[in-house]
Amino acid sequence: MSTAQWPALTLEKRISLMSVPANGRVPIVIDSDTYNEIDDQMAIAWAYLNPQRLDLQAVYAAPFTNHFFGEGSSHTYVDNPETGMTLSVEEIHRVFEKLPLRQARPGIFKGATRYLTGSETPECSPAVADLIARARSATQTLHVLSIAAPTNIASALLLAPDIIDKIHVIWLGGNSYDWKDNQEFNLMQDIAASRVLFDSGVALTQIPCFGVANCMASSVPEMQFYFASTSRIGSYFAEIAPRCPWIGFASRKVIWDITTVGYVLDPDWYTCQYRPAPLINDNLSWSFDNRRHLIRVVQFIERDNLFRDMFRKIIDADKEG
Repeated sequence: MSTAQWPALTLEKRISLMSVPANGRVPIVIDSDTYNEIDDQMAIAWAYLNPQRLDLQAVYAAPFTNHFFGEGSSHTYVDNPETGMTLSVEEIHRVFEKLPLRQARPGIFKGATRYLTGSETPECSPAVADLIARARSATQTLHVLSIAAPTNIASALLLAPDIIDKIHVIWLGGNSYDWKDNQEFNLMQDIAASRVLFDSGVALTQIPCFGVANCMASSVPEMQFYFASTSRIGSYFAEIAPRCPWIGFASRKVIWDITTVGYVLDPDWYTCQYRPAPLINDNLSWSFDNRRHLIRVVQFIERDNLFRDMFRKIIDADKEG
């Protein structure tokens, strides 16, 4: 894999990039494996339905595969990252077809067709090219919400190291440092890309999955109760909620991906700490070196604050004003 000489951020610059403005509209892009579950769709819709706070400029389709879970473990068996990316592009368009046209639609871009792991060079997909151009032209920090394997984000950092001066990555990935293992979907799909997030020095807020974001649980009955026969997008969510076969009797579904959107909407809903960027070992466990640069790590999320706002925005999506 090609290497990059990333600029070294001062601590003051790093903290500044990681700080979400308390007031005004915040420029964001979302990188998502949208077709894989139902939470990506909710995250995208919620972001778009908060135009007074979020300036959603682009949505990137990330590659994904779920074959290692086995046949029948997901609504669609995907064993090729390009297939996952293509399905996600189609799903992103479906989501926006069901959302009201109240402001300009964000650009929708195809992402990587292969993982960075096992590749000699990063892929300059349309998503990567857009992220590089958008970051370079940004007049304020561009917040990059990554809710997938970070292949597109890492490729942009490798191809254009200078964008480190302009972006803040908020990544849902990995597990809590105190969790029993680090076998987490977004991280393990593309280990090389995940390492780039921690090794490049990019301003990074990490939202761990198990041990932190797994509190973001809902259920099929709850989603259907609140969303059925409401807005077009709400009715769509009620329709697709049961399609994940691992949600069984008395089980709940974690709506992981909305945590990145909620963080930009109101960081006060989150308890965080600064930690040295961890190292990902070959067995996926964490290692730590206190000499490494700092990242922000989420420790606790006020779950109900996020769900109240998201459910209300989706239910009322088709109402005027």
